[in-house]
Amino acid sequence: MLRRVNFYSICFAFGLSVLLILAGSRYADNTYYRPSIESRRNIRNFLKVEDGEEPYTQHIPTMQYDGSPDIKKLLEKTRSKIKYQLSKYNFTESGVHTLEDLVIESGGRPLQSLIISTWRSGTTFLGEILNAIPGTYYHYEPLLKYGIIQIRGPPESEQALSTIRAMLKCNYDGLEDYFKYGSKHSNQFSHNTRLWDHCKYKKELCYDAEFTSRLCKLFPFHTMKVVRLRLRLIQEILDDKELNVKVILLIRDPRGVMQSRQHRNFCQPAPDCWEPSLVCADMISDYVAAGRIQQQYPDSLLVLRYEELALKPNITTHRILKFLRLSATQSIDEFLQSHTNVEVAGVSSTFRVSRDVPFRWKNALDFTYVDEIQMACKEAMLLWGYKLANNETHMKSKDFNPLDDYTISQ
Repeated sequence: MLRRVNFYSICFAFGLSVLLILAGSRYADNTYYRPSIESRRNIRNFLKVEDGEEPYTQHIPTMQYDGSPDIKKLLEKTRSKIKYQLSKYNFTESGVHTLEDLVIESGGRPLQSLIISTWRSGTTFLGEILNAIPGTYYHYEPLLKYGIIQIRGPPESEQALSTIRAMLKCNYDGLEDYFKYGSKHSNQFSHNTRLWDHCKYKKELCYDAEFTSRLCKLFPFHTMKVVRLRLRLIQEILDDKELNVKVILLIRDPRGVMQSRQHRNFCQPAPDCWEPSLVCADMISDYVAAGRIQQQYPDSLLVLRYEELALKPNITTHRILKFLRLSATQSIDEFLQSHTNVEVAGVSSTFRVSRDVPFRWKNALDFTYVDEIQMACKEAMLLWGYKLANNETHMKSKDFNPLDDYTISQ
């Protein structure tokens, strides 16, 4: 009996030793573990907010910088990082020979893109695609301070256009209202990942006009998204030859727009966001403006429906890059692969099975509401190539494809 007890005791001790060794080994392996770049990017995207809604969680800086940052060193590190990331970039597709030709600090002119759309039309997704290109400075929603309104003319348009023009020239002097709003709404800055890389250590850098101006002037590619300003006002920006801007007008089926807006608390009290008649009047205005601008600036405006981007993200993205004279990069392919094939919860998440998104309204909306939208939007939908649903059965049918051909009349 005693020998049997000793045998079991030895077995137990041996087994316990093996477990301790394995646990120690596992701990040692994880001591140097760091989340991958893609994992960190994914986490950031889970927290993203859009278009002026108060975020459910603010972008809190990961750590506070205890001392005064050496601005000169921060800028030099940024220069070196841009040069390294673009060391294999094909600048000839951008119409230049070297990086310096596209950098304001070096006397060059950056390639600049301006996304014009409205709330819940896919601008966050498109903006993130362009932001995935190394060397991109992302001017995220410079008009957030105006709230949930559409700017269609004076007096708001004069200040709004002045702000856009100044930021595209990397001149942040005199934009006190912009910085004041951003000091209480960090999402104004956090989508600009190259700026936020510095602000997360000392958030006051985001409110420093001199620092943001100097940092902005280091980047060869600039992109800006605006959802509060209608296209016809943008002609003033295109008239400014110094800016070197190309414009992407992003349109979405109003039924999909209104279905998506139902999930946003900021939208419902605001007529410009909640009234289908106003939404579709802006779509008609944008259609007329697109025809006029394409006639005057045929190489400076790309008209795009969100559904095309969602259903064929790779093909459409390469079409966008060609229009903007940007070379395809591995980072773009990686972004599309990770963001168009996985569904992540959250109305602001940019992780979607993209082909499932455009027509989600068919099963999510009641036909009575859809018919109300269609009655208010019949002309706009006809111009932009969106077919009407005849009844609920027709709407929910898998054979009903809401997309039709369309042309921009000039």
